[in-house]
Order: sequence, then C-alpha cells, then structure tokens
Amino acid sequence: RLLCAQSDALTSPFFTARMAATDLLEVQKRKLEDNDAAEVDGGDTASKRAAGMTLVPMLVDSSLAIKNEDFSMDLLRIYYDRLFPFLQMFRWLSYRNDPKSSSPGVAKDFFLRREFTFVLEGDIFCRYLCFRDGEEFRSQMLSRMPIRMEIGAVFTHPPKNHTTVIKDAYKPVERELVFDIDMDDYDDIRTCCHGSKLCLKCWTFMKAAIKILRRTLTEDFGFKHTLFVYSGRRGVHCWVCDKAARKLSNDQRTAVAEYLTLVTPGASKARSEAVKMNGCEELHPSITEAYKICEYYFRDDPQGILAAQDILRKGPHLANILDVYASAEKDAVSKYMKDNPEATSQQIWVQLEKIVAERARSATTFKQKQDLKPMLKDTIIQYTYPRLDINVSKQMNHLLKSPFVVHPKTGRVCVPIDFNNVDNFNPLEVPTIGRLVEDLNRTGDVRQTSLKEYTHYFEVHFLQPLERETDREMQRSTGDLSF
Repeated sequence: RLLCAQSDALTSPFFTARMAATDLLEVQKRKLEDNDAAEVDGGDTASKRAAGMTLVPMLVDSSLAIKNEDFSMDLLRIYYDRLFPFLQMFRWLSYRNDPKSSSPGVAKDFFLRREFTFVLEGDIFCRYLCFRDGEEFRSQMLSRMPIRMEIGAVFTHPPKNHTTVIKDAYKPVERELVFDIDMDDYDDIRTCCHGSKLCLKCWTFMKAAIKILRRTLTEDFGFKHTLFVYSGRRGVHCWVCDKAARKLSNDQRTAVAEYLTLVTPGASKARSEAVKMNGCEELHPSITEAYKICEYYFRDDPQGILAAQDILRKGPHLANILDVYASAEKDAVSKYMKDNPEATSQQIWVQLEKIVAERARSATTFKQKQDLKPMLKDTIIQYTYPRLDINVSKQMNHLLKSPFVVHPKTGRVCVPIDFNNVDNFNPLEVPTIGRLVEDLNRTGDVRQTSLKEYTHYFEVHFLQPLERETDREMQRSTGDLSF
C-alpha cells in the first residue's frame, strides 16, 4: 500500500486523461439546469449555496443510461456529484463550528483540524487530509474520487501540517466514541454463512448487537446521540456523538469498551465468563438488561440463533454446553435426542431448561441457588451478545469508515440504520450506486431515489437533534442567548 500526503500527484497523465474522458461522458449524460437545483441534504437550496455547495439537478438521457452494475468509477462519480450528502456531513462533523460564522464560541478552524483519509483506486492511501470548509470537502472528493473515505479525530493542528509541528504538540483533542461490529467475529457460531457471506439469518446477530449497544450507551452512560451505520458488506459501525463522548480520553474509552465486553469468541466457548455472581445476590443490572434482549433473539425470534442457526444440532455447541452438566443430565438429553431424532434446536433447548428447573426445585443451600442464577443465561449471552473490536474504540485517533461512502466490493452505500426499525432493516436491500443511478435515469430527480429514506433519517432523527443540543451547549458556554 502506498501512503501519500494531501499533495500527491493526481495530475499525472493517467489521471488527467481518465478524468477528461469521464467528464466528457458526463457532459453527454447531463442537462444542467441551475434554476431547478435539487434538494438532497434536507435543507433548502439557499442554505447549500451559503455553504458554498451549489447542487445542480441531474437529467439523464435514457439513451445514454449506464448499464446495470453495482460499482464502477463512472457510477461513483455520479454518486459523489449528485447524491452524496456533503452538506449534511459537513454540518455533522463541524458541530456548528462554521468557519464563516461570526457567532461567539465558534472555533472557525474546527473542521480544518479534522483528519480524513482517502483510499484511491489501486489501494492508494492518502492520510492527513483536511479541508477548510464544506466547499473544499466536496471539491476534493470529486477531484480525487476515493473508493473509500475514513474519518479520524480533530487535532490541535491541521493534519496536513503534522510534519511541521513538534511531535508532542500534535495530538487529538476530540473524536466521536466509535464501535465496530464485524460478522467475521461470529464465524465460530453462525452456521448459515462464513467469511464475507451474509444472509438474513446471520444478520440477527447484528440486530441484537445494535439493540444491546444502544440500550447500554443510552441507559447506563446517558448518551443521547448515537448513529448506527451499515458498513456496506457484513458489519455495523456505531458513532456516539455527544460532547461528553467526544471528549473522552483514551483511558476512558478503554474503560467503556471493556465495560461493554462480555464475551470472548471461540469455537470451544459455550458460556460467557463475565456472567458470574461474584458474591452478589443478583447479576449486574446491565447484564440482566442485556440478557432480556439476548433471550429474544436467541430463543424466540423466528430468525433467531436457535431457529436459524440450529446450533444444538450442528457443530460442537451442544457438547460444549453440556460439559458442566452432571452425567445423568447429559444422559437425559442424549436419550431425548435418540427418541426424537427430528427434534429442533429449540426443542432441545426446552429440555435444558427443564433440567435447570429441576435443579432449582432440588436446591437447598444458598450456594446451590446462587450457582443456578447464571445457568443458561451465560450461554445465551455467549451466543448473542455483541462481539466488539474494542481496539477500534480504545484510541481517539483511530480511523473509521465514513457513513454514506460506497463499499467497492458490493457497491452498497454505507447507510444509517433507523434504530426504531432495526428488525425490518435488510442489508440485502440497501441500494447500490448502480441502482441509484437507475433511479436517476427513471425519475430525473435526485430527491426521488432509494437513498431518500436514509438521508431523511440522518437529517431528522440524528443531525437536527444533535444540532439543537450543540446550540444549547454553545449558549451555555458563551452566555449568548441569541445564538
């Protein structure tokens, strides 16, 4: 991989010729009408022009429509030019620190001190990029055409100047608290798919992870502004954007990440080692609340772990679960399966519940009763609880893929996930840029594409509440009630 700085030579004959040819193709495809500027970002046209981002509608001649495909550089150029929500992204990542604002309390260089990384075609990494404002952000995206963009921290100095600043003086000062959940970490327990493959059955793991993570972040830590984003292939990213979260130190981020870590992946593991009484009469409240969510997706959901993954009939899972059971209990399960060879994992699980219930009836000592409280709960949590890549969360300067970019291997847009509609989110129906261009060909209106519901959710349910909270914080810090 080649690491390049912001000034890398994109003016080579290869790039110049490619861009010229692409621009010619775009001229043939578009009829530009300035008086009918299309709305993409949820604000009005005047607000876009005020931010220096004039958007022009796209009318595509059907005779020149691009063939149906999921990803190409031509499709990506159209997507960046017509559909990528630059204004919304700028508003989010600047947190009301508009460089053109005259309001007190505004850090005009805030956005300039944010690090971005572009990954260009050919796996060329361009780090330490930064932009003065939304206009330059959009201009550089269209000029460089990254196949992936990653967002980093806000530093003490503009990242492009990192080599001219004393090492100890250049450091991150603010960054969203982020979490990364990848389906690869479930390969030891999912039986429907493996590796990069994904289906609705194994997406159940992500649904459970989103609900548990959201509950813990909001109820245990009090965070309000969380954004879950589909990674474009087989995972989910979480951005916590409250000011308190953005200001956390590395040690504090590590503490939060470890608090959220209850399971260790492994094919031989059948129960969470974190689910213990530790001398207490009851389980920790956070574990109890997480268990309630896990139990549904493990046992009751039609696409849940037992029903869809059939784990008690496949692989070593049942044997691992029974490892701590008495010989007579193991024999009882074996006899049931022998007498009922067609029994499902759900039916086998009922037999395990009966064994635990029988133990509870015969328990006489305090220790026996305490030992029973985490039984089966530790197994349900091991198979359902989120498996976080905590290294992503520990460091303030860790990069994470941006929302609304495109996954080059699937062509799917990294769209926000509506938390209130998590159970109905289907990653296989997330639009590709090929589909979005087809929408443009059909309607000629950038406001009427398959991306609309996702930009609307981002604007109304995430960005606007975040901006209102940011305004209140700025008012309190400056004492200016007219802000």
